[in-house]
Amino acid sequence: MPPLRPLARSLAPLSDESLPGLLLRLAFRLGTSPAELAVRTGLADRPHLAVLPTSLLIGLDRDRRHTFAQMVKAEDDEVDAMLLDTFKSRYPHAQPSPSGRNGLANQQHRWLFIHATRYCPQCLAGQNNPLERAFGGPWKSTWRLPPVFACLEHRRFLEHSCPACNSLVLHTATRSGVRHMPRWRDWGLHPAQCRAFMDGECGHRLDRGSTASRKLPTDYRKFQSFLLDLLRADGPATVEVLGHSTSPAHYFTDLRTACHILRTSWPRSRYLLDSQELMMLLSAGPADKEELSRSTFARASNDMPILAAQPHAALLLAADRLLRPTGPDAFAGHLRILLNEPDLRPSRVGWARAFLDSRPQVSEGFLQAVSTVIETFAKPSLARSLKNPVRRTRFRPEHIPQFLEEDWYRRYFAHMDGVATVHLRRTAALRLCQAASGGSIQKAAARLSLFLSNPAVTARLADSPKRVHRWARTRPDPLEFESAIRDLAAELESRDELINYEQRRRMLTAWSIGPQPWEVIASRIAVPAGGYAPGGGFAIDLSDRKRNTASVILWSLVTQGEHVFAPTPIGDQQDPETQRQWRMGTDAVWSRIQRRITRPTDNQLITALDEYAAYLIPIIDRGTTPPIDASPWT
Repeated sequence: MPPLRPLARSLAPLSDESLPGLLLRLAFRLGTSPAELAVRTGLADRPHLAVLPTSLLIGLDRDRRHTFAQMVKAEDDEVDAMLLDTFKSRYPHAQPSPSGRNGLANQQHRWLFIHATRYCPQCLAGQNNPLERAFGGPWKSTWRLPPVFACLEHRRFLEHSCPACNSLVLHTATRSGVRHMPRWRDWGLHPAQCRAFMDGECGHRLDRGSTASRKLPTDYRKFQSFLLDLLRADGPATVEVLGHSTSPAHYFTDLRTACHILRTSWPRSRYLLDSQELMMLLSAGPADKEELSRSTFARASNDMPILAAQPHAALLLAADRLLRPTGPDAFAGHLRILLNEPDLRPSRVGWARAFLDSRPQVSEGFLQAVSTVIETFAKPSLARSLKNPVRRTRFRPEHIPQFLEEDWYRRYFAHMDGVATVHLRRTAALRLCQAASGGSIQKAAARLSLFLSNPAVTARLADSPKRVHRWARTRPDPLEFESAIRDLAAELESRDELINYEQRRRMLTAWSIGPQPWEVIASRIAVPAGGYAPGGGFAIDLSDRKRNTASVILWSLVTQGEHVFAPTPIGDQQDPETQRQWRMGTDAVWSRIQRRITRPTDNQLITALDEYAAYLIPIIDRGTTPPIDASPWT
């Protein structure tokens, strides 16, 4: 192939002009076809390879960009501005795909209009100067971005079809299956002419304003201005989403994801929408009913933007109202309404599964709101997708006690009435573990070593989350419990040092209070005259039975676990009937402590055990197992 030479005549790129748009104008001026021009400017080696989607819309490699700039007598930065990847830092869907795939197969590029475009007829007509009167105005690159639905200069919604033949504009569908611009090899067509050819030639001039202009309401004008500001390279660095500051890139991903929720959950989302055109479109559903048997296609259809500007603008505005003026709690409340009913859309895969499979790079506020709904009320069908947590946390499952710390409970949950404290503390610990490690509540219980060989205890533990979830739904604020979980998680995230409760449990697996420390503890318990408890009835027992109970209580103080999970090496040496009686005695002491009806001797024992715990904790946290005879009194 002979070396390329710069074109004898060219055109200066217009403001916001796309690269295909420049090819259309330049081909018209030079009396050639866009395909031939693509070869002459180094965009393609042969005309039939000069396809439109990836190579001419999203991005070009550096050498090809530079060659094209030389051929059309433009600057490199002018060519850069014509490609969609110039928006990639703020609009992540405009990043070139490493695989080169596009369309339905490429989830990232679904939110680009690669195979058709919107347009403003008045912009296509150009300004009142000789060049634009002769060759037309720009086909703008921003018209390929779904968040751009209006022309602020002419205060109108963008169009997407030809008013004469009703075909999509610059649609790349062809008989051969090769995705290139329509009538790619034809010459002599004006850049603003309709290039539809599937049902015969149209040739209508799209810049003649033959359709009635759809005026832009004030709220849509302000919203479009806000979105355009975020797309600008010098636009705002952050935007407030669900109570958190986030980047424009995260905001646009949030916006896309919220649109997906509204479409997937239709008609339950009706109360959030105020556009009759949008509601009619959603009610009609995708046109290709046969394709809906494939869940992948149905999911993609729900996630793809609507090319018609006005209903899509209404969908974007509804999604934005969910994200910006509200906090995570309000958004989570909407999610519960939208997601916790049988999926009425044709897709076999619900939004929650799609979200967990793709894991989009959404904002922190969005993750917090979603995690309180998906992780808590996860259905069995989500188990595979929930293997990883919805959001990453600094704290891990080893930093969560089995039975929520007393201090944490008092500050975040003690004011909640109507449910037993034991259920709240168990479930709160499980929810924190679930937030850190992902998976179901059952997986969190296994991660905290909460399953025992005793079926009755296991069943009782499994019942706590069910009770709390049923209770939460009857509260004036159904998200009160989950909000407290999120606030506690935020506190743990901010801590410089976290306690490794798993290490404490491991170090005390076979540990108990030794005979020598027990003698000291027993000597500090004042036995009433006659050796009986106040009121009579039972003798004060300071034997190994009481040492076993004290070891269990001490284990609970150090690990912040429930007494039923404590090791009992002393009791394990007894016969089964004795073990049963000892367990009943330990249960009685634990119950008095939890109900705060302890006896004087209980208080004396607890005081000594508090001192013992303060002595053991630093030793264990250093990774050392303390000997059974070590104590603060020796």
